Amino acid sequence: MAELKYPKGEKGWVSYYNRSGKLIFIMTSKENSRDWYFLYEVDGDKLKKLGKAHTPPELEDRYDVLEKMHEK
Repeated sequence: MAELKYPKGEKGWVSYYNRSGKLIFIMTSKENSRDWYFLYEVDGDKLKKLGKAHTPPELEDRYDVLEKMHEK
């Protein structure tokens, strides 16, 4: 897999992998402030923005991230 390119001005904070070791989501925020967090679904070397929230757990709950991590 090619290295992911984060959206301009955003820094990656958390990478989420499924049980098979495949990267399925990443969470980013702006480089200079963490007022908002952004969740992206990883599709190969492309990112699909799912949503934003003030805290990581809000996004994890809204998009069932932890449940999807347990899938193969």
